[in-house]
Amino acid sequence: MKVKWTLYLFATVFIGLYEALAAVAQITISDLQVENKVALVGIDVKPRFSWIVNSAQRGATQTSYQILVSKSQAEGSDVWNSGVISSNKPYLIEYAGPALSSDTHYFWSVNVVTTAGSGSASSEFTTGFLSASDWNPSLWIGKPATGLAIPDALISSFRSASWIWTSETGATNAPAGDRAFRKTFTSPSGKTSTSALILMTVDDQFTLYVNGNLVGASPTSQDIWRTSQRFSVPLNAGSNLFAVRATNLADVSSGGNSPAGLLASIQITFSDGTTTIISSDSSWRSIKTVPANFQSPSLDDSSWAAANVLAQYGSGPWGTGVALPSGDVTPTISLTDSTWIWSSESAQPSAPAQPRAFRKTFQTPSGKTLKSAFIILTVDDGFTLYVNGALVGSSPDQIDIWKSAQRFTVPLSGSSSTVFAVKADNLADVASGGPSPAGLLAAIQVVYTDGSSTVLLSDTTWKVNKNVPTGFELPSTDDSSWSSATSLGKYGVSPWNTQVSISDALGEHPAPLLRKEFSVSKAISFARLYYAVGGYASITINGVPASDHVLTPGFTKYDTQTEYVVIDVASKLKAGNNAIGVELGRSHYAVTQGNVWNWNNAPWRAEPTLRTVLSIGYTDGTKARVVTDGTWQVTEGPTRLDDVFGGENFDASYLKPGFDSPGFVTTGWVNAQVVTGPKGVLVRQRELPSRVVQSMKPVSITQPVNGIYVAAFERVVAGWAKITVTGPAKTLITIHFGEKLKASPLFSDGTVIFEDNNHYYANNFQTDRFWLAGTGAPEVFEPKFSYKGYQYVQLEGWPGTSAPTADDIVGQVVHDDLPPRGGFDSSSDLLNKLHKAVVFTMLNNVHSIPEDCPTFEKNGWSGDAMLGAEMFLTNLGAEDLLAKYVRDLAESRPNGSGPPGVIAPDSGWGANNHSPTWHSAFIFIPWWLYQYRGDRRVLEDHYDSMKNYVEFELGRSPNNIASTGLGDWVSPETSPAGGNAPEDMRVSATAYLYKMLTTMNQIAAVLGKSADATTFSSQAANVKTAFNNAFLSKSTGYYVGVGDSGYRQTHNLLALAFDLAPNATAAQNAADSISNDVVSRGNHLNTGALGTKYILPMLTDYKHGDTAFAVAQQTTFPSWGFWIANGANTMWEHWALESRSRDHLFLGTFEDWLYKHLAGIQLSSPAFETVSIAPVLTAQLASARAWTMTPFGNLTVDWANISGNIRIDVGVPVGVNATVVIPASSVQQVLEGGQQLSSQGIVVLGSDNNNVRVSVASGKYSFTVAK
Repeated sequence: MKVKWTLYLFATVFIGLYEALAAVAQITISDLQVENKVALVGIDVKPRFSWIVNSAQRGATQTSYQILVSKSQAEGSDVWNSGVISSNKPYLIEYAGPALSSDTHYFWSVNVVTTAGSGSASSEFTTGFLSASDWNPSLWIGKPATGLAIPDALISSFRSASWIWTSETGATNAPAGDRAFRKTFTSPSGKTSTSALILMTVDDQFTLYVNGNLVGASPTSQDIWRTSQRFSVPLNAGSNLFAVRATNLADVSSGGNSPAGLLASIQITFSDGTTTIISSDSSWRSIKTVPANFQSPSLDDSSWAAANVLAQYGSGPWGTGVALPSGDVTPTISLTDSTWIWSSESAQPSAPAQPRAFRKTFQTPSGKTLKSAFIILTVDDGFTLYVNGALVGSSPDQIDIWKSAQRFTVPLSGSSSTVFAVKADNLADVASGGPSPAGLLAAIQVVYTDGSSTVLLSDTTWKVNKNVPTGFELPSTDDSSWSSATSLGKYGVSPWNTQVSISDALGEHPAPLLRKEFSVSKAISFARLYYAVGGYASITINGVPASDHVLTPGFTKYDTQTEYVVIDVASKLKAGNNAIGVELGRSHYAVTQGNVWNWNNAPWRAEPTLRTVLSIGYTDGTKARVVTDGTWQVTEGPTRLDDVFGGENFDASYLKPGFDSPGFVTTGWVNAQVVTGPKGVLVRQRELPSRVVQSMKPVSITQPVNGIYVAAFERVVAGWAKITVTGPAKTLITIHFGEKLKASPLFSDGTVIFEDNNHYYANNFQTDRFWLAGTGAPEVFEPKFSYKGYQYVQLEGWPGTSAPTADDIVGQVVHDDLPPRGGFDSSSDLLNKLHKAVVFTMLNNVHSIPEDCPTFEKNGWSGDAMLGAEMFLTNLGAEDLLAKYVRDLAESRPNGSGPPGVIAPDSGWGANNHSPTWHSAFIFIPWWLYQYRGDRRVLEDHYDSMKNYVEFELGRSPNNIASTGLGDWVSPETSPAGGNAPEDMRVSATAYLYKMLTTMNQIAAVLGKSADATTFSSQAANVKTAFNNAFLSKSTGYYVGVGDSGYRQTHNLLALAFDLAPNATAAQNAADSISNDVVSRGNHLNTGALGTKYILPMLTDYKHGDTAFAVAQQTTFPSWGFWIANGANTMWEHWALESRSRDHLFLGTFEDWLYKHLAGIQLSSPAFETVSIAPVLTAQLASARAWTMTPFGNLTVDWANISGNIRIDVGVPVGVNATVVIPASSVQQVLEGGQQLSSQGIVVLGSDNNNVRVSVASGKYSFTVAK
């Protein structure tokens, strides 16, 4: 008995001691962050500190904190001691000590006192460059300009030349059509002309001739006049004629007159080395009707009128918007003088759906030796090209591919004849299945070894055969019995008109390799690599990657801000000799292919460039720097072309193994060129880096067409494919990426849909090309500078007879490495699949900006970002991505005022777009960052700009009614190609204007700008009155616009969501009308992007939860479940199966409802300091659970409703107070932890409408309600 008593006493003492010790350690401090990142390296703003307090004790709250900052040791305070600050706030506490030093490591600690005990923790951070001078003495470098440089004198003359045109009635505006211009230059006495260097542009396009010979033409991409073209030509000794066919296109919007002008400067070089320059002016001759032989020197142009001078460079509608050409410019031949040809048919230009064979034999002139042929070819509907019997290439397999002529360069040799052979395909008319337009159009430039050339054009000298004989392409084939081709008319003839653009899929713009060797002579304390890039950089040190970052630095508007990255590379350096290797990609800085978004003509457009500082600190306290300058070495690498939209062309024969290691032999390398670099201020990359976050093997590999393999992956992703293959040298493997397979009536062969059917891009799209070096060992290709949206990868040209294996085609998933910050799960398999799909979609669409889709546009559409911002903040660590994007929006405002662009960053495209629905992102996203993350700085940084925009929007809204060019985009009845809902867009525009004003009222109040708050409140009231007067129907009781196509759900949803209804009765009437319409449609929505975000929340809030749940569970068109039923694993761009994109987030905003309503988590003060937890328990759902990481910690809800027995588990982080709403008819029905609420010390706020409301502080709670 005594032993038992002794043991009892010992146990009692031990337990008491344990409890006492536990009381002291009731809290832990975790997740120490500076500017939302752990141990951040490179901070260049005033730091803000955050931490999480953890405690198992209920009701714990932080009462004070103390922050210490030290250069020397953890928990030291030699730099700053905040003192003890009474506050419950553990997030974004701003540093308030002395100025920090650049490029310096700091320790920081926080001491926290709570009602449950005290705790402390330490971490570290490192500053970046806090001043522009910190980058000295580094310089921007790149590869030297190749080809013929443009002399300064010619540039100066071009920039003082005059815009000229024919005399028109509308000043600088002229009708669409062609004009001819001529300028004759006669060499001065005693001088002999030898060559000319020409800079020229025409708004819109031109073809240039010198002495009657075709020299070249401008590309045909949109706004190509913004980039001048450069040509170098030999001249006659005495007189020389420069002749130009100049084309003006109709205005895109009106179809009427548009600005037209020619601008040129020509530097003529004489045999003695001297030069003279002539420029476009009134001495040029012009004519409105272009004679057939206008370019001939024999033509008498004395009757032509003097050219009309419109404006000097820098003025007129063109301003200073003409860029100089960069890099090596190859004069391009044109299709302008080519003839559409086909076989003779009864109903031309229509022909039966049959192939035809064409041949053109070219005899090499005496005394000439062949070097190459440059070919431009298109066929309506497609072609395969052969030269001297060898397959050269074919047109892509896509609808209307004839609109994009393909370019090919073929090596030739010898002095014999050359046979160009084409198998031309014509497809049946899509509608009738009968004959359709058929034609071939070509231009071929045959180049000789002496530099001269001959141009061949498609015409009636070509031979054609209606049957395609076996071996038709061989030089030995006798085509003497073939018919002459029939002329259908010159370029521009109907039905093709001038719709043909010229692709340059294989054009080379090689990525530079740069290297620098340096020595490390002492023990290293730290080594940090700072790098800024115009474009992307792939960096290796001593043969290994400097980091796991890809597609870095992030994309910005480079002439206002350029991001730099800082990484710790101490572990990569070694004693003795070291080497840095860098490959530069183009990103959006140096886009080469024409595109509708005008990236190739952006104001900052230049070749990729690098600025780097390697900062090394030694243990003895000394420091050293390795910087970019003209001593770095450069050469061309294996990436022969990279385009963030199009893909990459990679030739392994150009690999330089070991170039990034010390001791590499640099024979043939040259010194880097010091360049100007981007104009934008250098700022640390704020958003998280992109990484390869997952590697996937295909779930199947098929061969739907002989020689074409298709690898299918488990889901739609963003990224690229890693290819491993063995084969002969120069084997070309073409790799296409797409989200869908071809299954339409026109193309249904099971291959991948990779084509740019919208014709956004001039050359490449979603395609990589890999030429093997032929080493005999497995060769690996993995892109560095482009990413694609895909579920399917198509391989063409795979060598050998064996199919590729799953190890040969690895799908790499690439996006910003955003950490999970929330999760949702329920008893509904459909809702779970939808949640997972929307998270996948969000992640696929973050590559330094929130995108619309990773496949087609890769643009930061402001409407998409606005609609998705809340679900980003609920699910992912996206706060820095969105804060960076807000800056992008701010910088997209023309001249720093007015509306932001509809895409950001922008090239100038979309500026001044009138779309307040989309522009609202500039107001709502900063506000949500403050609400969800407590980020006040983003409001302070942009308040003046936000205020300026909202005032601007109100000012262009007559009588307080706004308008917009972008409304409820892609409602179900719109085309799958996209479009606004058939409704009065003033309703959504005015609703958004009102919401922006009420939000600005709240922001002004937060920032203490009371006068502004009052003004915004008054303005909002006026807009609300105007909205209800204009759109609230007295007869129906709901909202109606002018010209609406039937009842519009979105009109009424926005009125409810933005609190526009004049009273509660009107609001309920509008809600009832929405529910009635949904039910009348068989429980289907009829909303586009704007209304979809609010349909489930508003139906639920206004007592139509069952209708909301029926919409959420719907599986027929239009619905989210319809996508899932049809195999979707991401969100789509349109409700229809024909949706262009299957990786588009803006229709996936049901996600807000999952968290806010099904889980019931709704913040009621910034950063979730107070929160309402009121899950919607429906009979259709047995359980749901969710979590979201707030600035205070993890907030969780887990509920079940089994046969009427309700359980609601809640986890509330330290510092948060939650109001929990429990469905019960009385307080006595509710238990917590199996006990009555009163015995648990839980505050009951009240009970009404069969709900009990309680208030709880931090801790874990389990509420139950018995049936």
